Amino acid sequence: MKNPIAKMHTTKGVITIELYPQYAPNTVNSFIWAASEKMYKDRLIKRVVPGFVLQPSYCYFDDKRCDYMLDGEFDSNGIHNDIKMEKWTVAMAGDGDKEAHGCEFFITLSDEAGEKLQGKFAAFGKVIDGFEEVQRLENVPLVQVYPEGVGATIKQPVEDEFMLDIQVETFGVDYPQPQIKYWVK
Repeated sequence: MKNPIAKMHTTKGVITIELYPQYAPNTVNSFIWAASEKMYKDRLIKRVVPGFVLQPSYCYFDDKRCDYMLDGEFDSNGIHNDIKMEKWTVAMAGDGDKEAHGCEFFITLSDEAGEKLQGKFAAFGKVIDGFEEVQRLENVPLVQVYPEGVGATIKQPVEDEFMLDIQVETFGVDYPQPQIKYWVK
């Protein structure tokens, strides 16, 4: 069986991601479901941290449909995940302990970042093409949204960059809706 392939269309390019349901099945189900429900359509990219992560879906998109949590498919939650967090790994954000966000994903931008994130976030895919677009987004001029040292590092592109849509080829396999732990209020 072929792994699903996602194409993330951005303002200036396409990033292709291979998904690995064998390692994080509910996370992959969530990503595919969110894409099919157009939760990733026309979203402003709000978080880029050079050398660390590109998070095109940060802040739940200010859209309640996107604001749900999953049981984290990662080691610190007692669920083994064989995907190594390294440069180009795609993972779901979360609390780093037990939960993963349902549709707020990131792309790891260095092996060092991956080492810090290993076992704490639900890795579910890898960038397999469009590396130049990831690098372009990593290197656009940024503005610090929150002061350094206050919570997560949040830097946003000075000129608006968008995730226009994500389309997933499932090669005829039906992926069910995710098992949602709870909706955030």
